[in-house]
Amino acid sequence: MHVHTYSILSVPFYDVMQQQYIKILCINAVPVAGALSARVKTVRPPRLSGLCGITPGGNANGCIHAILTGVPGNYMTPDQLPELFAFLLTNGYTVDTALTKLAAKHQSGGGGCGNGPNGTNANSLVCLISYNS
Repeated sequence: MHVHTYSILSVPFYDVMQQQYIKILCINAVPVAGALSARVKTVRPPRLSGLCGITPGGNANGCIHAILTGVPGNYMTPDQLPELFAFLLTNGYTVDTALTKLAAKHQSGGGGCGNGPNGTNANSLVCLISYNS
């Protein structure tokens, strides 16, 4: 049995269709097992203006692993966290609240760039999850 651990982040993203910045939920790596793997799409987001050149997902190639809603092509947002948690728990994932609290306590908050009033410039940790396969 293997335990796979992932971090879920809220990441700023420019939605070209709506022509506005939104926050979407991303995962640090594409899951190798479990139902969540079918709901992750690797995308190269447009460059975020005014964000000190940070890469939205912190990924060297500029790609992020966006979590999709049940509707193909729709990115999950922080407003949909209850749906995400229900999906994760129903499909055998564990949300590690203790590790999430510890990691959030030491989170730097966006790499030193000044965050706007909505915190749109910072990637923020939502939770740590694990899956046994």
